[in-house]
Amino acid sequence: MSQHDLFGLAALDVACLLAAAMMLRSWYRRRTRPPLVAGAFVLLLALVASLLVAIGVTYSLVVGPTFIIALLVILYTARYDRRVATTPPGAGPSRRS
Repeated sequence: MSQHDLFGLAALDVACLLAAAMMLRSWYRRRTRPPLVAGAFVLLLALVASLLVAIGVTYSLVVGPTFIIALLVILYTARYDRRVATTPPGAGPSRRS
């Protein structure tokens, strides 16, 4: 593993930690579950990526897809959380018999 690989992996880990911290902050403000789940998932992604690179998988095959998946998780969670926050209580689909 070269210095370039270690630097890229460290950058990915820092980015995932910051994203998880943002999700924790969002959870603390709204007390909804999606940001908490997304933060845990992003941390798990960073851990798996680090382990894969440590056991010898090529750095470029791991870091790029991991970063893209983490971004998609954060974007989906933000959209879902915003949709839940703007829906008034009891305004779901009506059930007619």
